[in-house]
Amino acid sequence: MRVALAARRDTADLHADGPLLVAAFERVGIDAVIVSWGSGSDWAAFDAVLIRGTWDYIFDRDAFLLWAEAVANKTRLANPAHVLRWNTDKRYLRGLSAAGVPIVPTVWVEESDPVPDIEWGDFVVKPSVSAGARLSARYRRGEDIAGHVEQIHAIGAAAMIQPYVLSVGDRESGTYMFGGEVSHAIIKDPVLEAIRSPRDALEAGAHQLVGPATVDPRLAAFARRVVESTPPVLYCRVDTVMDDDGEPMLMEFEATEPYLFLEHAPEGADRFVAAVVRWLSEGG
Repeated sequence: MRVALAARRDTADLHADGPLLVAAFERVGIDAVIVSWGSGSDWAAFDAVLIRGTWDYIFDRDAFLLWAEAVANKTRLANPAHVLRWNTDKRYLRGLSAAGVPIVPTVWVEESDPVPDIEWGDFVVKPSVSAGARLSARYRRGEDIAGHVEQIHAIGAAAMIQPYVLSVGDRESGTYMFGGEVSHAIIKDPVLEAIRSPRDALEAGAHQLVGPATVDPRLAAFARRVVESTPPVLYCRVDTVMDDDGEPMLMEFEATEPYLFLEHAPEGADRFVAAVVRWLSEGG
């Protein structure tokens, strides 16, 4: 059996995740090959294609989604193409909020909307289609954000305005789920701590400090609650921050190409592969 691990268009590299995943697949007798998406590969030659490091979709989302749909017509794809379409635009958070999932408070500014006055003292402006901190920046009450919002609309995204919710010492938590089961967790330093313009944020996500974390039972329960409100997925990361009462809020549901940070949890590679094997045995 062969599976493709889809990476960025310009490189077949999954960084630390790559060798650990390839070795874990090898242990169960599956040949895993890292392949660039959109490379013209014979995707039908693989028993499955797993989206793994395709973060560059943000620069050409339409092409990425067309590619995913074409692949899905030739072999099994995870996560499914309809999930990728839904998850690659953070407008999905509105649906999850309507379903009762607590999210970070958000003001949505579509292209036809006027730029509102923001009452939060410290807030973030970011696009609904983004990875890392691309085109994201922090502001303080009274600062002009119209130009930034215009930049976001120019790439076809909605502008998201949220209070800056991480106080000094706070960190964002990420809980991974594979095949419906919690695998491992990470903590992430606030990437926008010192980002004061969208230009500064173009590469900020690449420099975010991430570390291992013990799975918090309360965050694991929250992650399961979130997954129950989403389309079915094989793998995901549930990113959370805490509200003023110490209760978790959803920052992001990453089901497109969440980096697994397996250097902090090598055993997660075997859990990921086990979930893939179950999925394949059930017909994908």
